[in-house]
Amino acid sequence: MMLRVFMILGLIFVLAACGTEEANKKPEAEPTNGQANEQPKKPSEGNGIVAGQMELNVLSFEEDKTVIELKNQTERPQVMEFTSGQQYDMWIRDENGKEVFHWGEGKMFTQAIKTETIEPGGSKAFTVALPQLDPGTYTIRFKVTSKPPFETTFKQTIE
Repeated sequence: MMLRVFMILGLIFVLAACGTEEANKKPEAEPTNGQANEQPKKPSEGNGIVAGQMELNVLSFEEDKTVIELKNQTERPQVMEFTSGQQYDMWIRDENGKEVFHWGEGKMFTQAIKTETIEPGGSKAFTVALPQLDPGTYTIRFKVTSKPPFETTFKQTIE
């Protein structure tokens, strides 16, 4: 009977410890693994702050990648909390509404809480590797998976 109690307590301790080592590790930043390709920009005079908005902008859309920027257009630092190693997701639909690409599908992410702060006028850029797309017009939905989340949808024509 006493052996069972110790076995159950041991199992509880092992399960409670799962994942705590990963939470203390800093993830490597690579542009195509769900981590942001951070390109911090320092606030400066005349940075065009529009009070009260966080803004997602498409900086570039190329054959093999897109760069999307989250800019703090508020007058206060904005704190984002990520509950996993995934910092963004992207979905691409063709002209018929069929999903042709979902970036996060089939990927696994660490379960670690991470917070990041974007200062007023500052930004964070996300570089996403793209699949080969046939010519046509696509609807792209991009979401920063933080709390609070930020999302944008835009159309892109491939010739």
